[in-house]
Amino acid sequence: MGLASIRFNILNDFLTKQSQSSLLNNLHELNLKLENETFELNLSETFHHLRKLNFYENKYSKMNERISSLQTNLQTSAEYESMLEVLKKLQYISDRNILKLKGQVAAIFGSGKELLLTELIYQNLIDNLTASEIAALISAIVFQGKRFDNDINDNKKIEITPALNQAKQQLINIAIGLDQIQRDYKIATNIEDELNFSIMSLIYKWAQGAKFYDIMYDPDMEVLDIQEGTIVRTIMRIEELCSDIRNAGKTVGNTELVDKLNDVTTLIKRGIVFAPSLYFSETITTL
Repeated sequence: MGLASIRFNILNDFLTKQSQSSLLNNLHELNLKLENETFELNLSETFHHLRKLNFYENKYSKMNERISSLQTNLQTSAEYESMLEVLKKLQYISDRNILKLKGQVAAIFGSGKELLLTELIYQNLIDNLTASEIAALISAIVFQGKRFDNDINDNKKIEITPALNQAKQQLINIAIGLDQIQRDYKIATNIEDELNFSIMSLIYKWAQGAKFYDIMYDPDMEVLDIQEGTIVRTIMRIEELCSDIRNAGKTVGNTELVDKLNDVTTLIKRGIVFAPSLYFSETITTL
């Protein structure tokens, strides 16, 4: 029964006392109907607003996702254009984005340090170093252990050759220069910070013919405190990098560089470090 169907003849109802009870009941019924109609109206209106709110929240969320995607694409595009400018400045590509010989050399390296390694070759950094010194120097590029630079600088037990020390500083300067060029084009970079010279002296001694046992109990280890597995992995990474540098030497026609890198490989690829039964299989043998 709707509100329109409730009608009263108030004058007639008040003429007799007998009708008062019926009137009160009708008024009570009317009150209940009014309360129910108001509640239903408010509830329906509330759900309507909630649906609208949910609709606009979804649109807002999708719009934010779209904006974020556009910003990412714009940032990626800007970084790409900036990197092209860096490569042009370093003579890796031409003004028309054509790959030059220097760029071909950089493409050989897949370590994420293509610029540093390419400049190392093009600036003849290792041309005047011995094979042992080369192994020690490039350990700074591949070593991923803890940095002990401050302890090394303060400890007089750890010594390297004058030529190696000079090459170390030159490598740092190259890294600083590359970082600066990239920052000039708004590219985040930390090539210098990634260099780690901590075990350079140990690698030099290994390349000089020291036994692995002697390396692990070398006085330098009192300062460095490095696990043997870390040293083994570093020596193996040096050997892998030697192969890449050797290929780069072939690309630019530097036969002397190729010969030196062959010598480096011969010096470091020996003994327990490259024993497959120890590090690459489950068979344990006595070495």
